[in-house]
Amino acid sequence: MKKYLLLPLLLCLPALPAWSSSFDLSFNDTSAQVQLVFPLRSDDYGTMQFEGRALYNDHEETRLGSAGVTFVGEPGNVPGFSLGVGGLLYGGRTDDRQDLLALGVGGRLNFAPPALGGFGFGGKIYYAPQIFTGLDAERLLETGVRLAYAVTPKVRVFAEYQNIRSDFEDRGNWTIDEEVRVGFQASF
Repeated sequence: MKKYLLLPLLLCLPALPAWSSSFDLSFNDTSAQVQLVFPLRSDDYGTMQFEGRALYNDHEETRLGSAGVTFVGEPGNVPGFSLGVGGLLYGGRTDDRQDLLALGVGGRLNFAPPALGGFGFGGKIYYAPQIFTGLDAERLLETGVRLAYAVTPKVRVFAEYQNIRSDFEDRGNWTIDEEVRVGFQASF
């Protein structure tokens, strides 16, 4: 099972310097998550970016991928503050019997002002209502919070709590992923 997460990561590594603006790797004893984010278009008002993610959780028997587009900008004159809205397409399997396909709409925020000396925090929320879900899933909700520290201008270490839940036809409300992970983010 673990080889399914490692193979996409190894295939993506040669393209990192050329295509991505950031690469995240987070893990704990029972789960790992990798994420690639790269800009599609940028102007004075913000950036449209693509993000792709692979998640493996041994405890919940979850293999999940997501990909989508987020529109990110810096509102007002607040240094270090960014907001993003967009959509993610989720697909995967949990508990070896529940398949899911969902389109989540939501957003994220990040706040890392220079006054905090490299510290920052962020949050995200994505929701897929019943009309945007398929296979065994009936709806999906992802939430997360992150505390980060900039080790260098291009490398951050972080601790993150993430919760992904879905309603399934056979099981009702089921936790797909609820973990605290540590990791790093490298920007290119």
